[in-house]
Amino acid sequence: MFELSSYQSSIEKCSDCKFCQATCPVFREDLLETHNANARLRLIQDCLVEKKLAPSPRFYEVLNRCLLCTTCTQTCPARIPIEEVIISARYLLNKDERKSSLAKLKQKFMEKRGLGELFGKIGALVAQIGLIPTDFPKPAKLPFSSLRTGLVTAEKEKRARVIYFVGCATNAFYPETAEDVVSVLTKNGIEVLLPEGIVCCGLPALADGDLEFAKELVEKNVKILSEITAEAVITDCTSCGMVLKTKLSKILPENHPLKPTAELISAKVFEATDYLAQKGLMVKPGEFPESYTYHIPCHRGWSPGLRDAPRALLSRIPEAKLIEMASPENCCGAGGLFFFKFRELGNNIRSHKIEDILNTKTEIVITQCPACRSYLSSSLKGHKFMHPLSLLAMAYNRR
Repeated sequence: MFELSSYQSSIEKCSDCKFCQATCPVFREDLLETHNANARLRLIQDCLVEKKLAPSPRFYEVLNRCLLCTTCTQTCPARIPIEEVIISARYLLNKDERKSSLAKLKQKFMEKRGLGELFGKIGALVAQIGLIPTDFPKPAKLPFSSLRTGLVTAEKEKRARVIYFVGCATNAFYPETAEDVVSVLTKNGIEVLLPEGIVCCGLPALADGDLEFAKELVEKNVKILSEITAEAVITDCTSCGMVLKTKLSKILPENHPLKPTAELISAKVFEATDYLAQKGLMVKPGEFPESYTYHIPCHRGWSPGLRDAPRALLSRIPEAKLIEMASPENCCGAGGLFFFKFRELGNNIRSHKIEDILNTKTEIVITQCPACRSYLSSSLKGHKFMHPLSLLAMAYNRR
C-alpha cells in the first residue's frame, strides 16, 4: 500500500538522465533543478529512506510543488513510478494536515461525490456571493447521481453492457457530460449501468498522502463494482481512469481479501472515448460545420489509445474540423486543487496553454479532464469547453 521502502529499488534506477526536465511543467516554469523529478527522488531518498538529512520546510515545499501529473513517469526511460514515490512520501509528512477541518470537508466531498443536492444548493449560493474563487466551476443544481441511477437500455441492437463510473467533478459540476456519455453510448448499442453508492476514485486523498482514506474509498467501490456483471468499466474522466486502472489494487495491502478483485476490475477499465472508438459507431452523426481543438490531459499514460480516440471518433462527424494546438499535451496547471495552493505557478503554466488555444482561432475546446476544463474555461469565457462525447452528442442532435 504505497510503502516508501518498497520503492527503494525503483529510486535507485534513476540514472539522472534528466529526460523528465523536458516534460515537467513545474520545472519548465521555475527552471530550478530541485523542482525536477530526479531531484525530488534524491531528496526523498536522503530525507525519508536513508535519513541522512532532516526534512526541512524547503523539502516540504519541493515535495508539495508537484502536480502529480505523471508526465515524468511517462517520460522516464526506466519507468520509475515517480508520482507513487511522492504520494508515499506525502503520506509520511502530511499527517497533521489530514487532521484539519479542510481535510475533513474534502473527505465528505469524496464520500458523496460532491455532497449531493446540499452542495449544489449551498455551493451555488456561495459562488453567487463571491466566496468561491472564480477558478472553481459553479456546482450544478442537482448532481447527476440524483438524476439517474440503474440501467439505461441500449437503443436498437444491444452490443455490450458497461458500468459507468461517474467521478466527483462530473457528478457535482458537469452532470450534462454524464448525460451526453450515456446518450452517445446507448445510441451506439451499449447498455449503461449506473450503480448506486459509488464514491470518489480516491485521487484527491492520494494527492494529500491520505492513504487510509483512499483505502476506505477503494474498498467501497470494489465491493459495489464486483457485484455487477459488465464487459467494461468506463469513465469520462482521465484522472479517475488512471486511479481505477493503475492504482486501485496498489492502494490495498498485499494480503487484503479484495486485492484480486480490484485487479480484475482494473483490467476492465476504459476511458469512454477510447472504449467507443474501439467498438466503432453504429449511427452516423449529423453535420457539424465548426472547428474545434483538443487539449490532451496529463493523466493519459494509462491508456495507449486515449490520445487519439477523440480524434478518431470526431473525425466521423461530417464537416467538423480539428485544429491542432502546437502543444496539445502540455499541462494546463490545474492539478486538481494544486492551482489553489500554488496560485502564481498554476496561472503561469495555464497562460502558455491559453496562448496555444487562442492561436488555433477556434472557440470549441474538447478535453476529457473536468479539472482542465474548469481551470481553462475560467480564463476563456468566450470559449466552449466540453468532453469529446458531448461534441459527438451535439452532432447526433443535428441529424
